Amino acid sequence: MNNLKKIPFIPLDNYFNDDYIAQNININESLTTPQKKILEDTFYLQVAMITTIGVLAALPEGISKWDDEQADFSQLGSKWRKNVHDGPIMDEDDWAINYLGHPISGAIYYAMARNDGLDPFESFLFSSFMSTFVWEYGYEAFAEIPSIQDLWSTPVIGSFMGEGMYLLEKELDKNHGLVYGSRLLGNISYWFLDPMGRIAEGIGGFLDLNVTLRYQTYQLYNYQNQEIYNAVINKPVEFNNLNYGFVLNIEF
Repeated sequence: MNNLKKIPFIPLDNYFNDDYIAQNININESLTTPQKKILEDTFYLQVAMITTIGVLAALPEGISKWDDEQADFSQLGSKWRKNVHDGPIMDEDDWAINYLGHPISGAIYYAMARNDGLDPFESFLFSSFMSTFVWEYGYEAFAEIPSIQDLWSTPVIGSFMGEGMYLLEKELDKNHGLVYGSRLLGNISYWFLDPMGRIAEGIGGFLDLNVTLRYQTYQLYNYQNQEIYNAVINKPVEFNNLNYGFVLNIEF
């Protein structure tokens, strides 16, 4: 005869402490309008950065400075780890690339942030983050070792250039978007003064995306089972571990 006590079904929510209540927080609801805009534009910026990597891989070595081994993406993970471990180093790029080309990239990041409503210091931090962690130690590190010159010239020189671009754009606004009385020249100027912002607007208008960032906490499945069992045998729960994560929703 089976004398084992049958454990009844008990609703899970009845035995959850506050620490165990799963949270699903829509971060967008707590963000300011500039923060929402920079979040969405940063997503579009990734599209441009990945496209740039593809273009660099296809360019001749004399321009990209990437040899056949660097342009080979067949073993991305191991190459990224080695390049990050070996860097940063002084690179051998031309002066114009290090002190003009890369700062222009930093200026583009900065100008986009300023036009999305961030102040100068916040825009500098954004340019630094994008140029250092996302580009130099991110996408580009799959092909080459991070560069000392690029790490400082891109955000520092780029931010000064970007603030100049932003101020020029404000002057253009005061002139109703006209350059020498021409709307066409004004539109071209707007594009060059904030190219990434214009590209993001174009992509956003074409795709009509809704980008939402959520913060979520949840229990492991085994922990939930343990919670139920401990409640039945009236034994205190001896753990309160949760998983944490960010969920990025992209709705078309």
